[in-house]
Amino acid sequence: MTPFGVYVHVPFCRERCDYCAFATYTDRDHLMERYADACVREVQQVFGAADLAPPTSIFFGGGTPSRLHPDTLTRILDAIPRAPGAEVTVECNPEDADDAHLGTYRRAGVTRVSFGLQSTQSHVLAGLGRRDVPRAAETIAAAVHDAGFTTWNLDLIFGAATESDADWAATLHSYELMAERVLFAPQFEQKRWHL
Repeated sequence: MTPFGVYVHVPFCRERCDYCAFATYTDRDHLMERYADACVREVQQVFGAADLAPPTSIFFGGGTPSRLHPDTLTRILDAIPRAPGAEVTVECNPEDADDAHLGTYRRAGVTRVSFGLQSTQSHVLAGLGRRDVPRAAETIAAAVHDAGFTTWNLDLIFGAATESDADWAATLHSYELMAERVLFAPQFEQKRWHL
């Protein structure tokens, strides 16, 4: 059978970012458990009715998947059959870089976390409609290391209306400093950015 992946859309957000064009909601947190129940039912129906190989990739995107309680997200993940060695990714917001989230994800078999950092410059984040989390890059780096993740990423946005070349350079410099402190796996490759 042909390898394939599963995408689970989690439409809940604390705040809506100005650049977002996805189906997301800031006023429906009360539906999170019912939404998770529906996801589990749909996964069970699809895999029960079709002759599908276990997916080699599972991606929780959004919205903000880390907005769900970690046990709620992992309940959905547990319903999805997985091929041995499958990559399982969860998108997260910087404020969710803690053991309650990352430790639970890691124990449930998540192999990669993806953080929407976007920028380390407060005025750039404000221009994007993003929450400013002080020292987010450092907090994320420490949290993923402590949780045992060796595969993770930071999403950055280049070219925001309020961003100068100096702002971009400062964000990349913050990333570079953070990467130098978190050499936790031999295969971790530092990228040197030159403007």
